[in-house]
Amino acid sequence: MASSRPQLMWKKKCIFVFMKNFANRGHAIFPALVLSLFCTSPAHTQVDHSDEQTTPNAITDDSLKMAPLAFEKFLADSARMDSARQVQVERQINLNKEINALSRSALGEAVLEWHQCMDIEVSRAGRSIVQRFWFDDQLKDGPFIWHGDTTRNQEWLWFDTEQRRMATLFLNSNQGNYVSKKLAEMSGMMGNGTTVAKKREGEWKIENEGEKITFTLTDNQGTYRLTLGEKDSNQAKAMINWLKLQPIEAVILPAAVNKFPIETLQLSDYEDRAVYAFKLLSKEALDPAFSVDLSRLQINDPERNLNVIAREWAEKKKQGQDVRD
Repeated sequence: MASSRPQLMWKKKCIFVFMKNFANRGHAIFPALVLSLFCTSPAHTQVDHSDEQTTPNAITDDSLKMAPLAFEKFLADSARMDSARQVQVERQINLNKEINALSRSALGEAVLEWHQCMDIEVSRAGRSIVQRFWFDDQLKDGPFIWHGDTTRNQEWLWFDTEQRRMATLFLNSNQGNYVSKKLAEMSGMMGNGTTVAKKREGEWKIENEGEKITFTLTDNQGTYRLTLGEKDSNQAKAMINWLKLQPIEAVILPAAVNKFPIETLQLSDYEDRAVYAFKLLSKEALDPAFSVDLSRLQINDPERNLNVIAREWAEKKKQGQDVRD
């Protein structure tokens, strides 16, 4: 209270001076002046400072003890979800491996060897490719293995005459796939019906009996012309087997092809345009022999029933559970 009394005296003195000096200028300025003096008093300024000084003190130690942030909980939940998802992915991968293993089977049990091979150039529809066919006197009746195109030398074609199943093999990875029987039959690659005439004469005409024996035949397909090489019954049989596996119309070959291998064959239409032709490029004896371990080749069968695969998988899992129990 002592400090406010001088201030009040100072305000009264100021009011007296201003009233004396501005008496003749009207009364409008007086109320505004009085209001200005009281509104700018140190007392109000002191209250404002008091409020500003107490604001920082409102922060206490309790306010620093906060609960975990929402995004931290989110990160923790995400980590658990990622872990569960990873476990599920690994389970799915293992399940796919088991099912894939059941859908595949070994091509056989034997180890087969071929001691000879031949390269044959095939021309059709203006395009030429070279095929390689392996043969052996111990496997005259199959199975047969060959390159359908030597530029694709990572892929072999396979035909088992007993099971009448055709497959594509990838020997470098010990895997393969059976070709559906319907597709193989439609393509004529499981046997096109080509046979050898029983009678020596047959319908073929001999045009040359010199160094290269030449035969001709005309039928509804056109005119066939073939030449035979030197006598070699093993190679002759192999050439017949190879020709039976080609996607062409069946033809009855002359009886001489049983002993003399075909070296060239051409089919021409009635305007003498080549429709199909092949010629022997080379023959090679192999040392060491070309061998295939059928037990190591895992073949996928597209015709294998999925219900059978599922049943076998369930039985396998049950047997494993019984062993653990």
